[in-house]
Amino acid sequence: MDKETVQMGVKLLVGLIAVFALHYAVVTFTNAGDALSVLGYSIEQFYGFELIFTIATFFALVGIKNSLPNNLGFVFLGFITLRLIASYLFAKKGLDHEMIAEGFKYNFLVIVLVFLGGDAFVAYSILNKNTTSNETK
Repeated sequence: MDKETVQMGVKLLVGLIAVFALHYAVVTFTNAGDALSVLGYSIEQFYGFELIFTIATFFALVGIKNSLPNNLGFVFLGFITLRLIASYLFAKKGLDHEMIAEGFKYNFLVIVLVFLGGDAFVAYSILNKNTTSNETK
């Protein structure tokens, strides 16, 4: 991996850690996370699950950029689709529970959207880098 890719990965990781710290503080010091614990989930489980997909997406997009740069957008869309399906399946027990609280839905939505934003940052950075490097040639 080149220096720019490592810098992009570090920026992504630092941003995700900052969002996790803020979200964790809100959930811990308010009753916003009560619905998670009642349904048997924790905020750490959600972030860990989504982080696995983000790492896979990061390495897949970095690997694809050299071999199939024209198909990078399709790979990105495929990973988003897989992430949304897997996220739903992961949280299905909580989402289908008859006594579901709005807090569970909002926490789930915030976490998924944060990580989708991280994936979009990676895809944008790679596509922007490819465009910039092609224009300088």
